[in-house]
Order: sequence, then structure tokens, then C-alpha cells
Amino acid sequence: MSKRNQQPSSENSFSNSDSSESRESPGKRRSSEDQERDKSVYKYLLECLTDLGMNQGEDNAKPNESSIAKQWGQGKNRIFIRRVLRSVFPQYYEPDDKELDQPVPGLTLGKLVEILSAIQDYWDKKRAQNLGEEIPRILTRTEKLRAFRTFSQLSIAEKDKLKFPIHAGASLLQQLLEIVTDTVKGLKSEDIIAFYKGAINIYHQIKQAEFSNIQDGEKVSSSDIIKRQVKNLIQEQYQGLNATHKKSKVENLVNKVQREISRLELQCGLRQVKSFLKDTEEAEELQTNYNVLSHAFIEHLTRSIVENEILTDEFPINIKHIEIEKTEPLPIYLKDTNHKNGLLNPEFIYEKEDTEDINGLQKQFAYKIKVHFYLRFPDNYRQIFVGEHDQSSYFNKRENKLEFFEEVTGIGSPIYHIIAAINKVLLWDIPELIDYFPVARSILSNNDFFGSPSLVRSYTLVNLCKKDDIEKALEEKKSYDTVVSHYDPAYGEYCGFDLVEVAAKAGLHARLRAIKQTGINPVKYLTELCQRVEELNAFRKAESYLNFYPFSLKAMEGYLNQTIFKDRYRTVDNDYNFSEKKESWSSVAYDAHLTITEAYLQEGLYRIAKKYLDVLKSHIENAKKGKNYFFSDLLLAKYELCQFRYHYLTDLQDDSNSENHQLHPDRSSAISAATNSLNSAEEYLKQLLRKYYTIRTSGESNFHPFFYLFSRIYAHRAKLYIFTSSYTNLPNRKFNSFIEPIRLLEKARIYAARDGSTVLYSSWTAYQSWCYIMVAYLGKDEPLTPQEFSREKCIDWAKRLREHALSCYYKNGKLCYQQIKDNGGKITKNDRDEKYYEKYGNIQIQVTPLIQELELKEGIEESYDEEKNVIHIDFSILKRIVLDEEQSIYLFGTHSSIILFAMGILELCDDENKESELQTRLNKAFKMFTYCSAIAEEGNKEKKYPDDDKFYLERIFNKDKGDELVRGLYPHRLTQFADLGKIWAATCKVILCVYQQNSDWGVVDKLLENLPTNNSIIPGLQNVCGQRRYNGHLESHCVRLVNYVEELKYKKFNTNNLIDIRNKIVRDIFKIIRGESDVKP
Repeated sequence: MSKRNQQPSSENSFSNSDSSESRESPGKRRSSEDQERDKSVYKYLLECLTDLGMNQGEDNAKPNESSIAKQWGQGKNRIFIRRVLRSVFPQYYEPDDKELDQPVPGLTLGKLVEILSAIQDYWDKKRAQNLGEEIPRILTRTEKLRAFRTFSQLSIAEKDKLKFPIHAGASLLQQLLEIVTDTVKGLKSEDIIAFYKGAINIYHQIKQAEFSNIQDGEKVSSSDIIKRQVKNLIQEQYQGLNATHKKSKVENLVNKVQREISRLELQCGLRQVKSFLKDTEEAEELQTNYNVLSHAFIEHLTRSIVENEILTDEFPINIKHIEIEKTEPLPIYLKDTNHKNGLLNPEFIYEKEDTEDINGLQKQFAYKIKVHFYLRFPDNYRQIFVGEHDQSSYFNKRENKLEFFEEVTGIGSPIYHIIAAINKVLLWDIPELIDYFPVARSILSNNDFFGSPSLVRSYTLVNLCKKDDIEKALEEKKSYDTVVSHYDPAYGEYCGFDLVEVAAKAGLHARLRAIKQTGINPVKYLTELCQRVEELNAFRKAESYLNFYPFSLKAMEGYLNQTIFKDRYRTVDNDYNFSEKKESWSSVAYDAHLTITEAYLQEGLYRIAKKYLDVLKSHIENAKKGKNYFFSDLLLAKYELCQFRYHYLTDLQDDSNSENHQLHPDRSSAISAATNSLNSAEEYLKQLLRKYYTIRTSGESNFHPFFYLFSRIYAHRAKLYIFTSSYTNLPNRKFNSFIEPIRLLEKARIYAARDGSTVLYSSWTAYQSWCYIMVAYLGKDEPLTPQEFSREKCIDWAKRLREHALSCYYKNGKLCYQQIKDNGGKITKNDRDEKYYEKYGNIQIQVTPLIQELELKEGIEESYDEEKNVIHIDFSILKRIVLDEEQSIYLFGTHSSIILFAMGILELCDDENKESELQTRLNKAFKMFTYCSAIAEEGNKEKKYPDDDKFYLERIFNKDKGDELVRGLYPHRLTQFADLGKIWAATCKVILCVYQQNSDWGVVDKLLENLPTNNSIIPGLQNVCGQRRYNGHLESHCVRLVNYVEELKYKKFNTNNLIDIRNKIVRDIFKIIRGESDVKP
């Protein structure tokens, strides 16, 4: 069982009521050093801090036992005081006093704290009684510290036993520490770092002067410095080795340092000097002028290599290489006089918070950093995934190496990105470290350059923070340093040529030392780290099956059930009945489970998602009580986002689901619950930010998934205003309910940009584009609509946002297209009914056919050739061709449907259309909406054979479906756009039917027949946990839409102007989409 899936244990504490004899155990006497040390402490307390109460005019005066007992808080323990006095002041007592032979009472740290506290209270009371006639006696910080220092002082004999060298300056440095940290005359907390750096610089200057003095007296080579340094540094660590092994170790380390020096010479150009100018007189002078590889630098380099080598012998984790890439969409600009093509609307910048959200975005870049690591796994390590699934992680068994990577995206410094990756790799989801926050607190980071910007030494100090301490600081509203009694900083040092690499490796070694200081068993730590890496790699691979080829939730779920969840954590049968195992879940397992849940909700299968969510109920309750640290704030926020989708998608007319009726008697309560879930998700993220701030690591909030989750929260709020505006309350009255979703989507875009997620950003940008169109058509009906949101300006915003959404989708669309093309027509070992399938766990998915791009010519139509397994697709819309063919934009991938929808809305509604051109544009918009719906619909049908326990997913390619053929490329469903695409495709045809006074409404009826209306049922869907239809939450919208279209069939318009007909019908459809009920043709 995990160390930490239970109630967090309280910190060890010492009772202040320890027995005074606690150091004495039966049959064992205390050492003479202990007795002398205790006696010294008592003597100091009595002579310097205690009022002995002796009457100086009295012969044979003695210390007042009763008074001292009260001062020391020992009124009920007079025997203890009597023995202390006779041990410390034997001169005051008769030689025949039997108690003089008793040993000095034992003293514990807790007992000393108790006595000092009582003495402090005594003098405080005396001071209160003082009438100002005498200078009051107080117990100073220095006096208290001296008592503790005396208590812990080692004798010379003890130092000899421990081989502690006696340093003559130790007392001076101790006094310096007390002066600097004094609460009155000492330095402020914020000045300590500057003082520390200054002291270290002085230390290095003195050491460098030592080298200069040595060189003045004798010729010292780099090799001499290295050998001497190595011998000194390994003396303590390898003192048990015999002479031969120690010599071998020295030689290996010296060679390693010299190899590193050779590498640095090459990097800084010195190797070229030595190679090409070796025969010239200037060679030595050139080398000196470059001022590189000074003896001081070589000393730092040698020490860092040796100490890091000793560290990585126990914790063999290293950085292999680092990839740094700038990602879109940043920088983005506010639209103003200097940036007329800006993408942020200044109308939404009316509060300080809004200004802060966009500050720096025009000069900021988001980075994607991939840090590649390798580690030596323990000899007895057994992989958790074997067979066909072990390829998710790369094990080099010949060298006992596991290679893996961590990726971080977001704004900020690339070095800080790398540190964030190191934090996650070393500290996150490790059971033995579950008591610690998965971000190390950086105390100091210092970079020193030697002679030029080429050679750099990085030195960093960090410490690991207990989660309980952070919680305590938040609860008591104190700084972290004030609630932690003590922490041991861990240092990391690295020298090299490249600042980024050097700072990264110094940060890595500092955190490894901090981990070592926890006392964790290295083998156990490495084992848990390897297991986490295996799970995470399997999860990433599974997730790629959803976001990229084969674009299938079932592929992802099937792979996860055969890896992470295979006989671990929980199992699930074909009816989605779950059975939990008696083991603690890892954070990766929770994330994988929630990702499956979220994907089912995207598909609209909220009934299955509810079963996944129910599994986590007890886990969530324990996490909220602090009994499950594996379920972090980020995962809790993700869970609440799933809860939002569940409440939002709930079908109130699903009669068989009595629980829904009890939970949500009406749509208003469902929307209220959905809103509460979004608020809870936001609060978890803010709570996490408070934790970051408490330990001075707020920069961690710049990295995925912090702003990714914030972005989704705001976008989901916008959806509530778009589709259920009558159930939502405006947070302020500056904007009406038409404009509020645009404002929320603006924030969602900004947060997605800060996260560096181009796909998420392009989705919200496309959303915002068509929301501007909605305001363009409905704004004039709302008197509170500002002039800045006129029809003309809204359409202009829609155009620029559509273009930017396309631009940002470029990489993802091209990658999706390339994967479909690369996998098309593949011949596999798995075939059934003359179709080839690929295996994902127990799921078999049909291989996609070959794709042939059509150039629209007379007589060529989109089609699927089943015999040749080739699909012919018109690319006129799915590919945006530019002058540079390599930069062409491909609208492939599941989320391309969102962009196609925005493109279709703009194509339909743009005011630039002349009446003569509008009919052509309507047909083009119809085509875009058809693609949108086809891509968003589930593109496969499930098959089960009686002689096979596998599930076969056959792609849907109906020969005569034209533009809908792309449906078969995407098994994953985006439930709302599957129906929104149909609604607006039907709208295009309705406009043409009304304009042409055409009685053939068959295409329109066909498009609307499967919308969720009264008593509608999707054939075959009831097998999925009893759910009978998709998008039941939009039933009232769709009923009004169908009734509206039926009325249009018999409506005579007063105009035959196509633009007027378009404007009227589009305006009405927008109203219906928003949930308005009184809409008539």
C-alpha cells in the first residue's frame, strides 16, 4: 500500500514533558561527555539566566530551590532542581550530603525548551512589575541560542571519534550567523540572498588568490590541479576502497574531467588555436588573451564533476539533450493605431485584471521545451509492460538504460521551462515522495562567467517542501519560512560552455541531492520512477490515438486497458461495469481515466462518462479531505470540467435514467450545476497558484496545463451564454448576453496562447469568429449593444479571427493529413471480410483507404472505390493553397470541424456578397457545413463476430455520399458540431428553397431528421448504457428549429431579394440557437 494514500501524518514532535532522566536507560549509564555537556548547560542557565535567590548577607547562603523551581517551571519536580544544584554548585552543600554522589540529571531538547520558556515567562512578569526604577532583565535571542549551542557542542574527544576537523574560525562564523539572522539588527529576509552571494564571491576570490600564490612559486599544470582536487574530493566518499580501486577511481574521474575540458576547448575555440596555431609564437599568447580555462574554473569544474559523479552513482539520472522551439500563436497584439490588424479587441480591456492578462503578449513567446533524460535502472527491475506493449518505452538492456523525455509548453524563460521539466520528472507521482510538493523551492540560482560569456559556472540551492507545511502556511496565512522549523538546502553545481545546459544540469543535481536528503532508498526511488515513466509513455501513446491517427476514442481506451489498466487499478467489462483493485492509483492512472471520460463526453455519450466518473467518487472525497495526494489540484480541476460536461449534456427526457430526474428536475438546475462545476475547477487552479506563491514558484503557473485548463473554463462559460443564455446571469452590465460570450472567448484565447496550445487556440478563435457574426445579425435587436460592435465591425473581426484560426491550425492539420496519407491502404496481419484492421488492445480498427486529391473537372466526383480501397476527395475547401506549397493549410483532424463551421458561417453571412454571387456562396457554405458535420460525426460502426472476442470498428464510407465521405476518416465524434453542421447546412438549403420558391425540401428534411426532437431515438445507440440519442440537451432548440422550417414551407415572403431572405432566416436561426422561444418566420 502506498505510503501516502492515507491521512497525512503529522510531523514528528518532541514532548516538552520528557522525563529528566530520559537519557538514562536501565543497565546503561550515560557517557561522561553527555554528563559534562548537560552540566555545562545547567551551569549556564543558573549563572547567566536565573535569579538564584541567594541572600548575600547570610552566612553559608545557598541557591533558593523553591524560587529556581518556579523560574524553571518545575514546581512539581523539586527533586530535579535539587540534583541539578548539587551537580553544578557542590561548593554550597555539605561534603557528606548523599545527593552529591548522584549523576547530573539528563537533559533533552524538549526539556531545555521547557526550562527556557519558563525562565522567559518569569522575567516577562518581573518586567511588568518593574516601576521603571531599574533596567528590566530580558532573555535575549543570543542567550537562548547559546543555551542550545552548548547543549549540542561536541567535545574534542567526540570530534576525534567522528573525524571532524577542528576549524579555528567556526566560532567566528557562528557569531556572524547570529548577527545576520538577528530579528532586530540582522538582515531582512530579502537581503539574505544578496549577502550569501557576496560571501560566496569573497570565498572564491580568496581561493583564486591561493592559486595565484601557488603559481607564483611553482609551475602548476591543469592536470596537477585536477589530480589533487580529485584525490581530496573522493577521500571521504571512497575511504573504504583499497589502494588499487581508489587509484582506478581517481584515474577514471581525472579522465572524465579532462574529456570535459577537451569538449569545452572545442566549444570555446581554444582547440582551434592549439591545432592551427601550434607552430606559431602567438599560440601561448592567444590562449592567455582568451582568458579561458583558468585554474579557478578548472577547480570548479573538477569539483562539480566529481561530486555529481558521486551523487549519480546512487541516483543515476542525467540529461541527454534539450530541444527548444517557439510555438504559436504568440506574440499577439491589441488592435490599436499601431496595430490595425491586432487580434485582441480593446473594448474588452476595461478592468485592471484584463490589462494584466494581455500585458507583454505582444513581446512574449511561448516555448515548447523537450528535455531528454536517461537513467540506469536497477539490475532487478522488471518492466510492467511486456510483449507488444513494451515498445512505448525505450529500454537499453545492454547498458541498463531507460531513455525518456518530458515536454513543457508555455510562456516564460526557456531555462525555467527546463527546470519545470526536471521538477516533474524527479518529483511528480513518486509514491515514496508523495508527502512532498512536486515542485522544488528555488532558494538561490547564480551563474558566474569566467573571462568571457563562453565559460559559465551555475550554482543553485533548493529544498523540497512538505505538502502539509504548505497547507499550514495557507491556513494560517503565513509565509512558508515561518511555519517550517528547519529545512536543509540542497546544492547543485555544474560548469560548462552553454548557459542553458549548465543551469539545467545544476538544477537537476540540486534536486537529486534534495531527494537524497529525504533518506529515500535509491533503488526503490528508481524503481518507482521507471514505473512512472512506463505508465506515462503508455498514456502519451494512447492519447495520440485520439488526437491523431486513427482519431479514435476506442483505440485509446483499448490500448490503456491493455497497458495501464491491465490487471491494475481497475478493470471494466463490455457493459462498463467497473471493479477496483486493492492498490493505490497513480496520478498517471487518474489522468488516463479522466481523459477517457472526457473523450466520451466529447462524443456526447454522457451515460458511459457517468460510469467513469462514479468510479472516482471515493477517490475525490479522500482527495478533498487530504487523504489522497495522488489526486492533485490539476486533476481535481480536470474532474470538475468533466462534471461540467456531464451536467451540460444531460438529457432530461431520458426516462430510463431516474437519477437524472432526481439530480436535475429541469434545465435550469442542470445549467446551475454545470456552472458550479466550472467555479470549482477555477477555485482548484487558484488554490494551486496560492501554493506556488507560498513557496515562491509562481512561474510554474505559466506551464501546461495551468492556463490550458483556465482557457477551457472560460470557453465553457461562453458556451453557456451561446446556447442557454436564458439560464445564465451576466457578471456585469457593461456587455449584454450577445457580447458576453465573445468577451469570455477572448479570455479563453489569451489563456490558450499563454499555454502554447495552437489547436485549443484555433478552436476558440473559430468559436469567437462566428460569435461575432451572431452579434452582427442580432446586435441591433439589443439596445445595449455598443457602437463598437456594429455589424460592419463584427464581420471585420470575424474575418481576421477566421484567418488567424487557419494560420494557427497549420501544423496540426498538416500532421493529421500526413498521418492519414501515410497509413492509407496499409496491409496488416489482421483482416476480416476483405478489410484490413489495426490492433489497439482488444479493439480492431479498419485501416483508412488511400486518399486521392481531386482537381474539380467535369465528370469527376467524390467517391469511394471499395475494390481498390481508394477514396477520392475534393480538396478545394480542405486545403488552403498558398504560393509556397509547403505552407498550404490542410483542414484535417477532428478539430478541423470547428474551423470549417466558422468558415461556413462567414461564407454564408458576409455582407460583401452581391446578390448575384450569394447563391454560389450559399452552395460553398453548404459544402463547408457538410464537411464540418461529417468530420464531427462518429466515422465507424461496431461489429462483433461470434467466433471472436475482439471488437471490430468498420469505417463508414458510403459510395454516394460525396462530401460526407470524409466521415470515415474520423471515428471520434464531436457531438455538438455533428448536429450544428447539419443545422446550418439545412439553413443554406432553406434560404435557397425560399428564394427559388422550390417545393423540393427533401434535402432539408433529410438533414433535420436525426436531430434530437420529441421522442427521437438514434438506432443502435440504446445499447450504450441505455442512452437513446445524442445532444438531448439541445432538444428544445431543435424542436423549435424543425417547427420553424415547417412553417417556412408555407410562408410567403414580401421580398424576393436573396440577401433580405438570407438576413431574415439567419437572424431567426441564431435566435433559436441561443434558446429563444418566440421565433416566427
